[in-house]
Amino acid sequence: MKKILLTLTLLFSSCAFAGSELELNKVKLPEAISLIYSEVLKVPYMLDPQLVNDERMITFRLTPDIDEREFVTRYLGNMNIRIWTKKGVDFIAPYTPKEPVKPRYTWTYTPQYRSVAYLSDILGGYVSGSFNNSGAVISDDSLKGSSGASNYINRTGDILVYYGTKEDIAILKTLVTSLDTMSDEVVVSGYVFEVQTSQSDGSGILLAAKILSDKFNISVGAAGLDNFINIRTGSIDAIFNLLKTDSRFTVVSAPRLRVKNNASASFSVGSDVPVLGSVTVNSNTTTQSVEYRSSGVLFNVTPSIKSRTMDLKIQQQLSNFVTTETGVNNSPTLIKRDVTTEVSLADGDIILLGGLAEQKDSKASSGWSFFGSRTSESNKTDIMVMLQVRKVDRSRATPRSAARSGELFRDNLN
Repeated sequence: MKKILLTLTLLFSSCAFAGSELELNKVKLPEAISLIYSEVLKVPYMLDPQLVNDERMITFRLTPDIDEREFVTRYLGNMNIRIWTKKGVDFIAPYTPKEPVKPRYTWTYTPQYRSVAYLSDILGGYVSGSFNNSGAVISDDSLKGSSGASNYINRTGDILVYYGTKEDIAILKTLVTSLDTMSDEVVVSGYVFEVQTSQSDGSGILLAAKILSDKFNISVGAAGLDNFINIRTGSIDAIFNLLKTDSRFTVVSAPRLRVKNNASASFSVGSDVPVLGSVTVNSNTTTQSVEYRSSGVLFNVTPSIKSRTMDLKIQQQLSNFVTTETGVNNSPTLIKRDVTTEVSLADGDIILLGGLAEQKDSKASSGWSFFGSRTSESNKTDIMVMLQVRKVDRSRATPRSAARSGELFRDNLN
């Protein structure tokens, strides 16, 4: 009994009421609801178990000129607590309010330098709307289950269409001006040499290193590897002029390529050889297709341009066709040697690559069978590629302003 009286004393010390007037000051939510329903509303109620141990404090003052039920309903509603009546009993429970649906708008943009796929992949991580290149408004039902803004992009289109809120569109307008810029490019200059070497010369790369070491600052290979030379100073034409004075170096090709960042470029020196393809039988008629396959020196380079360095993925192939001795005799056999490597260069560095070699052994005899002479000869041909990579100067290129002629911003609330 003493405990009950003490509890009532503490409770009423924090509140005062007279008739329809009630004032609460820092009273816990469950206790406040109990007091309101017992002294003011005076109707039966049920409190959701989630609110029984709610520690939030209630502070308000209710005056006689205010509708008590409307006031309590509004106050608890601000705390995400709802009151509804069923068969004369008030049920009090928490609820999660629905976020208001923000109006959506359509924004279109015509890329000037980058692809629609490139822009949508990057921009999709910053907005919650959807992309589409058709220009049609995307309904809310079509957005259900979407895991990203780029789900609705036609990657082959030439116009970027976005459907979202004004806030998202403002973000896109800010970002797109810095993203839709000209891609970095490099100019790849090269020479392809055939190097005739003997056993005393070693590989073509070592022979080139001997010739160039007196004139240039070079480093051969790394960690015991000797299939490339890196030259950080000098002109590629100066090195070419020095190597061509040696009769063992023969120029096969002198390509000049301009390549975009992360794109691939290739060149080949050789021929296209016809080989037998598939056989088609139609109405007792047999048709043999013929395909042309490249052989010779094939070269592919893919640059990855960074602010201070350039990573090059280089693939070399030396191939030739020989007469087929097993299998399909009417079609030649392709013999190829492949080398794939990745190197990191500074702007203007020169690199010499080797690793592809072909060796031919020949034997000859002269005179009578017993008194004649026999000779054997071993010829080795190295394929050596010399490359210089330079960045294309983009310092004069300026991104377009945000006011693009291809932009369209319109309300789609219908």
